[in-house]
Amino acid sequence: MLILLAAALVASAQEVLTPASFYADADQSVREGLAASRVLQSKGQWSKAWNLLSLMDPENKNGYVLAEKIRLALEGNVANGMLISFSFVDVPEGQNLEDLRLDPPEDQNPADFNPLDLTEELEKSGEAIPPVLSYELGNYLYQVYKEYGEDWIQDSQTVQQKAVENYDRALAYDTYTSKSLSNQAELLTNLQQYDGAEKVLRKAVAAYPEDDAFSVKLASTLNNMQRFDEVYPVVDGVIGKNAADDTTYNAFIEGIKAGLNSGDEQKTDAYVDAMIARYPTEYVPFLIRHLIAVRMGQPEKADAAADEVTEKFGADPNVVRSLLSTWLNAQDSEAGFNYLDRSIEKFAGREKALSGLYFYRALMYAETAQVIDDLKRALEDLDEAEKYFSAVYDSDNMVFETVKQLREEWNQIIKANEDEQEAPADATSASSEYEEAPAQEGTDAASGATN
Repeated sequence: MLILLAAALVASAQEVLTPASFYADADQSVREGLAASRVLQSKGQWSKAWNLLSLMDPENKNGYVLAEKIRLALEGNVANGMLISFSFVDVPEGQNLEDLRLDPPEDQNPADFNPLDLTEELEKSGEAIPPVLSYELGNYLYQVYKEYGEDWIQDSQTVQQKAVENYDRALAYDTYTSKSLSNQAELLTNLQQYDGAEKVLRKAVAAYPEDDAFSVKLASTLNNMQRFDEVYPVVDGVIGKNAADDTTYNAFIEGIKAGLNSGDEQKTDAYVDAMIARYPTEYVPFLIRHLIAVRMGQPEKADAAADEVTEKFGADPNVVRSLLSTWLNAQDSEAGFNYLDRSIEKFAGREKALSGLYFYRALMYAETAQVIDDLKRALEDLDEAEKYFSAVYDSDNMVFETVKQLREEWNQIIKANEDEQEAPADATSASSEYEEAPAQEGTDAASGATN
């Protein structure tokens, strides 16, 4: 009856069995059974589909059926226990599996199912492991790594290595998808097996030339291998398409990294300038220009870059914080103070900009305090910042609570050390806790650019 049912459904299910070549060497009866299961899956009848596969191969001795079980278990479970036990349901009409996962029904079809153990047992028995089983086990182990890391029954390093080994087996028989190649390259990079990652990514670039993300990952791998001259043609191929998406953005980053790490100032500047031209409304490329100038010991260029981005983006708190962070990390607080002094003068009359500039100068005084007078200067700037905040924000804005707490803590430090000439280390910790408070708008992407 099972074979007859599958035969009746196989014609309508053939479109679902993709890529069909993965199962080309399976027996006809197995392919028909898998097709029948796929039809049930397409209707949301995950429990019936699982039961069908279990009837086909109750002892998990068929590599093709086991491969399909792995895929179904990952995609069609309503709940699972550390990805070694799974529960299935048939989704009622008008509902979907994602909603049921948030609120699983009481009536479930549970199954203990550990794909790694079952595949290893099958291999020990002497049965041939079809490439599709290696492919699906690679997918499974990748998912285990992503969801559980070190908290699984085997350590993360072992899980990742086993995933790579299974992807390698599948790839040797041209059994792969763009997702499996991406996963495999990611794992190899995690394991610092860059030679392997390069081979996989070159395969992906050739197989999926329309997906520029693979080229960017290849460029990143070449950067990791310090083969900087090979990075440029890879990223230029992506940049030359004149898109302005995230992939192109990352291609610019890899080009900049290659130029910076190889000490090629001309290449570095060319990529930064081109990136700014391609993304004129994004402040991060401008911050990158500043970061590079600071790291290369070019103070005049750094000052010009800081003034440009500040003027263009209206002293956005994210911009100001990132610029100061770069200078502080370079042990050049004087450049940061000079920048704030210039900016306060330039933005005279612009209350929103001044509120942030005075606030960050207060934090800078506290962060770099050497004597009590430095902390007193911080309090003076904090008063100025509060005055401008009052013109910009409603009285219940959290920034005023931040100002209040900073003032109380700094005054306590001053009072406790009134007879001393050096400000205590507490000044630094007091300021760092609140350094992001005034950033009421925008994202933290800018501060990430300085790392």
